[in-house]
Amino acid sequence: MKRLVFPLLLVSLLLPRVASGADGFLYFEGTAATVNKEVLFFSDIFFEQCLLLCGVLPEGQAEELSLTDIRARLIADMLAFQEQKKLVLGHVDNVMLAEQVREAMAKIALCESPCRHDISVERIAKRVERRLVILDFLHGRVEIFVDVKEEDIRKELERRAEQKEPMASLSAEEVRREILEEKIAKEVRNWHMRAASKATITLSPLEGK
Repeated sequence: MKRLVFPLLLVSLLLPRVASGADGFLYFEGTAATVNKEVLFFSDIFFEQCLLLCGVLPEGQAEELSLTDIRARLIADMLAFQEQKKLVLGHVDNVMLAEQVREAMAKIALCESPCRHDISVERIAKRVERRLVILDFLHGRVEIFVDVKEEDIRKELERRAEQKEPMASLSAEEVRREILEEKIAKEVRNWHMRAASKATITLSPLEGK
């Protein structure tokens, strides 16, 4: 029996890895992209697709995106995580992580997509932790410097009142929060664009996947 170990091991190494998609089909593993020499596999995209379908990620609701859009999101996360490791900025405490993992597991248990059967608790926990670290990094790197002036709030309230918009009854604090969220989203997009422009990114075809 011992003589079979090496041939069987060699065959297993030569066989391509297989990734399971959210649609239930099996796909041969391959490289979807490289970001500063870090590899993004097709299985990573299918795994993220399942998490998105089930609304598992900390800040997200259930949503269905194309593989191209999912890859773009993962590349953005990779860029942020690479920068986080370089600057050692961004962390998550154990209490928050445990709470978010519990919520993620509750959501995946209720998810109707068959893809949920193919992912492990450990992998979900690791992805939730990574996402929380990225969010904390972006807060310390970008969001913390975004501010809303009183003049911006006043002008927005006046604009809504003049146009008689349905949301014109919002309080000044609610308007401030809306403006702040818009500014944060814009600054985060700008940060990702700057990071991507400095990075070495290679994309592989996704057609037919």
